Amino acid sequence: MWTRYSNLTFNPHSVHYVKFVLTNQYNIFGCIRFQLSKTVVENPTMQTMDIDDNTYPNKPSVTFSANFQWWKRPSGVAAVCLGLLCVLLLAGIIGMSVYYGVIDHHCSTERDQQTSYSRLTKEGDQQPTSYHNLTKEGDQLQSSYNTLTKERDELQSSYNTLTKERDELQSSYNTLTKERDELQSSYNTLTKERDELQSSYNTSTKERDELQNSLTTRTKDRDQQQNSLKVMTAEREQLQNSLNSRTKERNQLQNNLNTRTTEKNQLQNSLTTKTKEKDQLQNTLTTIMRERDQLQNNLNTMIAEKKQLQNSLTTKTKEKDQLQNTLTTITRKRDQLQNYLNTRTTERDQLQNSLNTRTSERDQVQNSLNTTISVRDQLQNILNTTTTERDQFKTRLRFYEKPCQDGWWKFGTSCYYVSSKMDTAGAGQKECRTMGGEVVVINSREEQIFINGFKKNVWIGAYKEDGIWNWVGDTPFKPTYWMEGEPNNLNDKTACVEISQTASDPLKSWKDGPCIPKHWVCEKPFTP
Repeated sequence: MWTRYSNLTFNPHSVHYVKFVLTNQYNIFGCIRFQLSKTVVENPTMQTMDIDDNTYPNKPSVTFSANFQWWKRPSGVAAVCLGLLCVLLLAGIIGMSVYYGVIDHHCSTERDQQTSYSRLTKEGDQQPTSYHNLTKEGDQLQSSYNTLTKERDELQSSYNTLTKERDELQSSYNTLTKERDELQSSYNTLTKERDELQSSYNTSTKERDELQNSLTTRTKDRDQQQNSLKVMTAEREQLQNSLNSRTKERNQLQNNLNTRTTEKNQLQNSLTTKTKEKDQLQNTLTTIMRERDQLQNNLNTMIAEKKQLQNSLTTKTKEKDQLQNTLTTITRKRDQLQNYLNTRTTERDQLQNSLNTRTSERDQVQNSLNTTISVRDQLQNILNTTTTERDQFKTRLRFYEKPCQDGWWKFGTSCYYVSSKMDTAGAGQKECRTMGGEVVVINSREEQIFINGFKKNVWIGAYKEDGIWNWVGDTPFKPTYWMEGEPNNLNDKTACVEISQTASDPLKSWKDGPCIPKHWVCEKPFTP
């Protein structure tokens, strides 16, 4: 191009003007290109929201797409239009510059060149005004874009903060769960040891009872033998006293016998001297002999009785020694059993103390476990509250996006409209159809909770005809979310269904009744 027109002559003013226009238009285009590049570079993760209709409608799950279609946003469309306008303007200016350059080459008069210069000057004067207007619009768009970017960054920061808090709460919950499992394991181990100790204690108690019974039996036998020994000892003492008395009487008789023998000797000596006296003495002697024989018989009887008593005493002494040995043996066994019983009692007391200690430790562990569970429940409540706030924030964010037309709210793949005026269900159905929709048909619990979140008593697309409940269209009448005691207009052949705000549970908020004027909800498919 430059070779072809190298011999052309240009008015210096025209050349400078064209250069100025080209330079400024290039700057304008470069500014727009830089702005568009800045939009993509500074926000490579410009995000849109896709609502997952399988989640809780009041707690929507918002996913951000990495492939952000920035040209669909108002600021992106304005930037693209501005860029295209600048490109077209630049192409027109270049064409005009070439065109007027050729005219200047073919025109030889100064008047034509002056006319071209004046025209270019006039158009050049108009260009700064267009540039200023475009720059002003670009600044406004840039300001709007910066505001939206700032709000998005604030929302992203809040979302990141909530995500971090959720992760921290999840980590705390996992830690508490692990500690609870460890405490449960310790509690099971202590319970097992307690059962083993209880079994050992029961065994020891049973053995102790058996030993106690055996000791009671032996003690009873010992007492009986002790009583028998006392009786025999008393009898022996009586026999001993009788023997002593008989021995004393025998000694007296022996003394009398000795005395009589002495007298007999004296009489015998006197017999030789005195026959009369001898006869008398002989008679006396005969009498004495008879008495002596009687005494001898009595003495023999006493000696036999003494021998019998001696034998009896020997037998009783032998029996006493045997009883004493038996008593000693029983006493020794009793002492051994007492020592064994004391040992078992000490072991039982130690086991009881250990059991009490383990029970106290178990109670402490149980209290600690209860405290941990209480703390875990509090943390779970905090987590649920935070999750609710996060989901509400996501819901507000989703409502801020407003992918549906004005006055309609997007949920899942549908748009929803809540009437501002009250009307019957039939009139609401006609109004919905004029807007390209239908009275809402609830197909899931998430959609039910979403509709309940409008905080109005609204008609839905359920009605009773000839005593049979139906949805508008051919949708099967499942699932249902009736309040307690509903439906209660069982005798009415026709009735409509509303979502009532008097219910505490959003999943139990349907109420049937006459189709009187109320608010209503429309639903139609979402079209981007």
